[in-house]
Amino acid sequence: MLSRLVKEHNQKQQAVRRNNEQLRKEAVQSVSEVTDCLADTLNERVASIFKTQREIESEARRLSTQSLKYTKQTKQWLNMLDSFNSALKELGDVQNWAEVIEKDMRDIAMTLEFVHKGTMDGELVPTTSTSSNP
Repeated sequence: MLSRLVKEHNQKQQAVRRNNEQLRKEAVQSVSEVTDCLADTLNERVASIFKTQREIESEARRLSTQSLKYTKQTKQWLNMLDSFNSALKELGDVQNWAEVIEKDMRDIAMTLEFVHKGTMDGELVPTTSTSSNP
């Protein structure tokens, strides 16, 4: 009877060990599947983040290039505006110079006209006469 009890006990222990081994394998398999699923999900998210990061970096480079282009264009416009302002100032100087020359020419013309008519400041200029007075 004791040997039968020991034998039954050993059989039960072996059955429990086999059952435990089977449960351990199933648990390891389940944990492996969950880990793979989590890793796949995580890898997809990481890949999406890296893709977005590359797109952002590409857009940042493109924006930087555009900014440089617009900065150069703005500098060119400022230079053109400065040239235009200088030209306008020169035109103003030329106009002033022409007005001064025109005024001087009128004064000279009026003076010549007075001299030609024989008057100076509205008075007759004495002329030399050919008659001899003692």
